[in-house]
Amino acid sequence: MKTLPLNKWSKMALAISLTFSTQALAVEQRPLQVTDVMKFKEIKKPTLTDNGEWLSYTAQMDRGDSSFHVINTDGKTRFDVELGNGGQVSADGKYAAVLIKPSLLSNEKASKKEKKDLKSNLKVINLSTGAEQVFEAVEDYQLSDTGGFVAFSQIQDDKTEDADAAKDKADDSKAEAKDDENDVALHNRKRIKYNLTVVNLQDSSSQVIEDVDNFSFSSKRAVLVYSVSVEDGSNNSLKAINLNGDKAFTIVSQGSSSFDHLSWSHNGDKLAFIEGDFSKKDDSRRHKLKIWNSDKNSIKTVKTSTEQQQKWFISSTNKLTWSADDERLFFGFKPVIAKPEEIDSKPEDQADLYNVDKIVAKRNLQIWHGNDPLIKTNEKFQYNRDKKAFYTAVYHVDDNELVRLANKDIFNVVASNNENAVLGQTDLNYRRIRTWEGFFSDFYIVDLDDGEKHLVVEKLSSYTPVKLSESGRYAAYYQDGHYWAYDSDKNRRVNLTKNIDVSFANEDHDYPSAAPGYGIAGWLADDEGVLVYDKFDIWLLATDGEDSQCLTCSLGRPNNLQFRINDLDKDNDIIDEDATLLLTSYNDDKKNFGFYQLALGQDKAPVKLVEDNKKYKFIGKAKDADKILFSREDFQEFPDLWVSDLNPANGKKLTDVNPQVDDFLWGQPELVDWRSSNGERHQGILIKPANYVEGVQYPVVVYYYRLFSQRMYEFNQMKVNHRPNFPLYSSNGYAIFLPDVHFDVGTPGHSTNKSILPGLQKIIDMGVADPNAIGLHGHSWSGYQTLHSITETNMFAAAVSGAPVANMTSAYSGIRLGTGLARQFQYEMGQSRIGASMFERRDLYIENSPVFFADRITTPLLMQFGDIDDAVPWQQGVEMYLAMRRLDKEVILLQYEGEPHHLKKYPNKVDYTIKMMQYFDHYLKGKPAPEWMTQGEAYRDKKAD
Repeated sequence: MKTLPLNKWSKMALAISLTFSTQALAVEQRPLQVTDVMKFKEIKKPTLTDNGEWLSYTAQMDRGDSSFHVINTDGKTRFDVELGNGGQVSADGKYAAVLIKPSLLSNEKASKKEKKDLKSNLKVINLSTGAEQVFEAVEDYQLSDTGGFVAFSQIQDDKTEDADAAKDKADDSKAEAKDDENDVALHNRKRIKYNLTVVNLQDSSSQVIEDVDNFSFSSKRAVLVYSVSVEDGSNNSLKAINLNGDKAFTIVSQGSSSFDHLSWSHNGDKLAFIEGDFSKKDDSRRHKLKIWNSDKNSIKTVKTSTEQQQKWFISSTNKLTWSADDERLFFGFKPVIAKPEEIDSKPEDQADLYNVDKIVAKRNLQIWHGNDPLIKTNEKFQYNRDKKAFYTAVYHVDDNELVRLANKDIFNVVASNNENAVLGQTDLNYRRIRTWEGFFSDFYIVDLDDGEKHLVVEKLSSYTPVKLSESGRYAAYYQDGHYWAYDSDKNRRVNLTKNIDVSFANEDHDYPSAAPGYGIAGWLADDEGVLVYDKFDIWLLATDGEDSQCLTCSLGRPNNLQFRINDLDKDNDIIDEDATLLLTSYNDDKKNFGFYQLALGQDKAPVKLVEDNKKYKFIGKAKDADKILFSREDFQEFPDLWVSDLNPANGKKLTDVNPQVDDFLWGQPELVDWRSSNGERHQGILIKPANYVEGVQYPVVVYYYRLFSQRMYEFNQMKVNHRPNFPLYSSNGYAIFLPDVHFDVGTPGHSTNKSILPGLQKIIDMGVADPNAIGLHGHSWSGYQTLHSITETNMFAAAVSGAPVANMTSAYSGIRLGTGLARQFQYEMGQSRIGASMFERRDLYIENSPVFFADRITTPLLMQFGDIDDAVPWQQGVEMYLAMRRLDKEVILLQYEGEPHHLKKYPNKVDYTIKMMQYFDHYLKGKPAPEWMTQGEAYRDKKAD
């Protein structure tokens, strides 16, 4: 194995040691260790209350317990709940409810049986007084938005059967069901034996309701609705409580019924729900959609036609969605599918032993036909997805009219707040070419009054956004370098950007596929125009295509400033023509961020609010108050939460989630420019090691994928995973280099070294990088790049490659196990960037396959694969390993058993992180190699341990 000369390593170690000592005299800081990374926290689900007075969030350690926090936005009051794992603050800002999970230690110590007995507790806090109430062994809960009530479910005390007894009982029930088709318990078992406790938080009074399986508070009224479900189904019902009177009354009482998808209107006066029958099997049970009017205590059943009942049914697999004005209720149908006739394969006499029909009825067969729309593995994936899907319909509440919006031809219709139309989408015409060309769909405007469909555009990328105007008459979309508007009244398409001498296609697109656009911000009210993006600027385009206005051009492109609009109203897709917009800016040269303000209709340039060498990220706005939530970060500053009025310059920092950052040596990023070997400008980030000393050369780890320079002001995610943690390395004497890679179609492998080798030479010339101690790391696509790179250069002292493709000729016709998709489209049109089939350019598939050039490798290689990788077949790693082994090259393959494309099991993530660093420590710092590197490990059968 290669090692650095000892005297060279000693000199560098001495220099680093001296700088660490100097730093220690000023501040007690130390290098990060893997266990330190584990203890950093990440902010989850930050939320402002509707009135903007309270911020809540969960702080989750990478390995460890979470905590839940509620902070008044004036910064004066806060509540911190250890072990809090998610919570809710009532809309009126009076109470917080926090679910307290068992600690990680208790989970790790518990046996498999004991873990089932670990339960969560619920803590409710009065945010005015700080008074707390704790409720134990809670399964689920809801906090009312008004009135001060909490409801939570618990398993009934008599549910004490052990696992074996429960299994025996379930087996008995299944056996009985074969003889008794009216056995309700078979379909009802998972929904019984739960009690619901309703607590009045103002006086702590409570009541317990037995056998509740579903419950929901009205958002605006003091009403709680719940469904009762018992084992034999005899007393099943839907009930309500007027919380001010504590009296329950029955909405529906129907034996063996189920009541699902309890969905309140925004106004809180109507409840939509689906009623079914437990006496029939779940996959074919017909349900009814009903609406209860709480003010009138009346029920309306949404009626379907006889034809609809024969061909379609309402399933329990559904989603009920109210429009923002409560005038429309969206839900879904499923088609009635005739079951194929089943042949009883069990022989009844001697002759049946030779009955061919009975024999082949037991066959296990899938037929792959060349004309199938989908290959069988992807067809299976699609089939399982379709089982959960439904065909959207809309019910006009006041008019008592039902309109089917989706059908078997145009099946993907999503509910929206548009009062007149929705968008429909179908990919049925393009499923076969999905294998080699990618995903395409036809898009439609679907009228909400009659379901009439107007074709907007054919064969558009399935991921291209299409946006409806306020009237529903127009739909805007991007195609072939331009933005278009389709007019459903006149059935015509207008090119909105044909007269604009600016590229609206992605200028950095380096794939064989057509370049996508930069996106549509939204329509103006009254169909007056649509706001769209180019790389830098925001444009207002007239609906007829005759006029256009660049709203940010005075600042955007001339200064490499990219402007994007932040959505301040999630419930409204339309932008007022005189609105004041909050923009995020990004400087594509300097990589820093800011916030600007743009007043529509005033013909003025955007006004800068704040702009620093930071990354700013807009998170959200309070629904009913002029307060926004955002984060600010850089490489050394964690993205804590800030709150402000509509001007982020007035922001106030409310959190300090990782104060331990100051305890560690960290490192400092620097933006680096260079020219590739063919003269193209490139940028990258050089993270100098903590306490960098001018003139000392450091070992370097190169990490890359495609474009990374935009991360200049990002705080590195502090997690243990398949990536090298940047602060962990820079804290321990490494420099990290994150170069941009620009690809050439047809030669993606060669593109890597064209981009990164001149960049490496630049940081060597800067005096930072030790030319004899440079390591290369990549995962997945950059794992492939790493393999290809080391077949062309001996610049790297060591390389680590996770989940790489080694052989494009075998990978080309492979399958992505996660989705069942063929990999061909990825090579012809996608990330692998060959731009042709293997039969058209066989030479390129060989030229770009590292395994064919393994004999040229002189770099020691460590590969990592999970052996159930769902994206890249792990046999690709085996191919490279066997090639290098046959050639007597230095290679080690880490096979993590039962792991997918990215490691999921924490012990494996920790193990790989440690081994990765040990590998670089040996080859880049000259440290002794651990035994697993020198001797390997004998096969272990863990089942036998």
